[in-house]
Amino acid sequence: MKTFPLQSLTLAEAQQKQFALVDTICRHFPGSEFLAGGDLGLTPGLNQPRITQWVEQVLADAFHAQAAALVQGAGTGAIRAGLAALLKPGQRLLVHDAPVYPTTRVIIEQMGLTLITADFNDLSALKQVVDEQQPDAALVQHTRQQPQDSYVLADVLATLRAAGVPALTDDNYAVMKVARIGCECGANVSTFSCFKLFGPEGVGAVVGDADVISRIRATLYSGGSQIQG
Repeated sequence: MKTFPLQSLTLAEAQQKQFALVDTICRHFPGSEFLAGGDLGLTPGLNQPRITQWVEQVLADAFHAQAAALVQGAGTGAIRAGLAALLKPGQRLLVHDAPVYPTTRVIIEQMGLTLITADFNDLSALKQVVDEQQPDAALVQHTRQQPQDSYVLADVLATLRAAGVPALTDDNYAVMKVARIGCECGANVSTFSCFKLFGPEGVGAVVGDADVISRIRATLYSGGSQIQG
């Protein structure tokens, strides 16, 4: 069987990407702030911990996005928050014609979403399905779902954007390993676990369009639902 693995970064490219992330961190956490233990509770006027906001700004800048939000539940929690911001229960979600990741399928079932499938390896077939079925949003997994997958993420996202279909990418297992993640290729939001960036376990990140991030923030009113600094 012929396979089409993603183009991984070289060692030198991976080092430069890590250096760029550290540089962004240092710009948002100057001097001794970098060594601080963070803050807890809700800062008046922000309705979130100030340090959490700074970390979100780091992620937005690092991935060339408008905004970012940290959420509970690692990568799965990020996908859940992103889908809930793009869709209402019972709406139609477009996915690749391949096995859906088990934890993602749980989210789909919990939201009562109707699945529409298309072969992302065939852009003309994808366009036909989108035109005929008119999905309300799309979920695109960055990494391969099956060995024979060959689709180019940016091309799939361009097809969806041209049709006006909002797209969320699952960038778990791809972030910091490839040159660009979904939000840098045209997705409305990228989702991944901060553990993939050597961050704390259990924290997810949604990075992308400011309007989608605002909808996520609207669901995080209480301090207990937020990531503490």
